[in-house]
Amino acid sequence: MGAAVDAATRRLEGADVPMPRREAQRLMAWLLGTDRGGLVARNPDSVAAKCAINLERFLSRRENREPFQYLTGEQEFCGRTFLVDRRVLVPRPETEDLVGLVLGLPLEAGARVVDVGTGSGCIAVTLAAEHPEWKVIALDLSSDALALARENAARHGVESRIDFLRRDLAELPGEWSSSMEAVVSNPPYVSEEEWKDLAPEVREHEPKAALVPGPTGLEAYRTLAPEGFRVLRDGGFLVLELGYRSEAGAREAVLAAGLGRVEVRPDHRGISRILIARREDTRRVR
Repeated sequence: MGAAVDAATRRLEGADVPMPRREAQRLMAWLLGTDRGGLVARNPDSVAAKCAINLERFLSRRENREPFQYLTGEQEFCGRTFLVDRRVLVPRPETEDLVGLVLGLPLEAGARVVDVGTGSGCIAVTLAAEHPEWKVIALDLSSDALALARENAARHGVESRIDFLRRDLAELPGEWSSSMEAVVSNPPYVSEEEWKDLAPEVREHEPKAALVPGPTGLEAYRTLAPEGFRVLRDGGFLVLELGYRSEAGAREAVLAAGLGRVEVRPDHRGISRILIARREDTRRVR
């Protein structure tokens, strides 16, 4: 076992995979259905033939810088395990902060909450599971992403409590005007220039459309802010995840759309990560 981990470490190191030994241990532990502690205990053991075959297959994919989560097909998010693959972004810890904030909003039972750009469904599913009295709607332009989001909703027993809709963030339904208590989104916010410098795991494997909205990285905010204003009820919340260079542009977009009481909260690294705004001026002429 130890020799196999050593060999895997050398291969991952040659492929410039960050922290290659940790990655080799993590991959071997996953294949064996154990954790790193269990792997240490089995260090003297030999690697079974089937395990060796699987190790070679998955190691080759990781050498190609495919995200570990795509190898396993799973990612934990807010205490639940979600299916993930190339159809969607891998859920990030920063988005857990966004979900935690939304879960704490002072919304009444029966509140309508829409998750724009749902991807894997991690936001919508978590909201529906934690607040079964809310009416959650999950939107995405990608039919492939919506199919996976439905799988995740079924996996966690909330499929019947989420409405899934294939729709672009620029085209929220006209009948939604002034009807939503909250609009939540982790929109694409990476600029074309930033995208070129992303790690290969992201740039070469995750769906670009879910990362890059346009040249500046601010296009989604500029489109979603006025749509959010239109569909929110008086006092409703718009909650957006921010990229590390997005705060000024996103703030400008929501203020221009007529939303007020804008607040930005940092993540655990001190980066401005979540923007919260409210619709208050219903007299604004559109």
